[in-house]
Amino acid sequence: MIIQKLLPGVLKEILTHVPTVLFKVIDWNELVSEIPKISKRVLHKENYKELFDYQKNHLAPFKISLHAETLNHLSHSVNIESGNKLLYLYFAQLFCPKGLFLDLRSIHFHQDSGHFSWHPTGLWTQLSEPFRVGLLNVYEGFYLENEETYLKGLKQIGMLDDKWGTKDRDHLADLFKAHFGSALDLEMKFSLDHFQSSILKVSNFMLDKEVNISKDFLYLGIYLVTLYSHLELSRASHPVKAIYLEVRNHFHNS
Repeated sequence: MIIQKLLPGVLKEILTHVPTVLFKVIDWNELVSEIPKISKRVLHKENYKELFDYQKNHLAPFKISLHAETLNHLSHSVNIESGNKLLYLYFAQLFCPKGLFLDLRSIHFHQDSGHFSWHPTGLWTQLSEPFRVGLLNVYEGFYLENEETYLKGLKQIGMLDDKWGTKDRDHLADLFKAHFGSALDLEMKFSLDHFQSSILKVSNFMLDKEVNISKDFLYLGIYLVTLYSHLELSRASHPVKAIYLEVRNHFHNS
């Protein structure tokens, strides 16, 4: 697609794992307007320091340290412990209204003697607040098995339309739940193939319903692709629900 050809090289590489149909359901004008922003952030680290300083404090309670310098000289062995730390980071950033760093690929991390270090790249975004809050409601509703909150979250992120009948609403809700895999009752093993398959089904459904979704989905797709590509290296199952609840409780009680 033309839009992908205009993106910085690092983003092109990541987006090879995102089904192209996702681009067809995101408003074209929104995508075009984002290209200059992405380029400035990736190539020139626009507003990088402000978000870096904020996230450094935001993630400190989870014993995640941020480093402005690259960690290229350090090897990162992905295991259960480091994978769990990555999930703490993933959820904690969603609770940050100031923005989030998107590139969670393993090349930017290092763990040694319990110290989990991360060099965030200039690939970042600030999700719209309705989308961010809605996404948190999706997780809240799913993990706490509250269908009302779950459906409310899907509506807030633009995935549900009030005009739809019960059949379409339930089908979309089930497709989105399938993305979570076994995370509700069991520990979850991450597979990039599973992620791609679930996103493809959701995107095709939205395309059939002729619904345009927010550009925030593109950023969420990048965030999730890099998460899955990192976690599948551990070849382990992770207690996703327990980690989410711990992060949630931390921010709800602070």
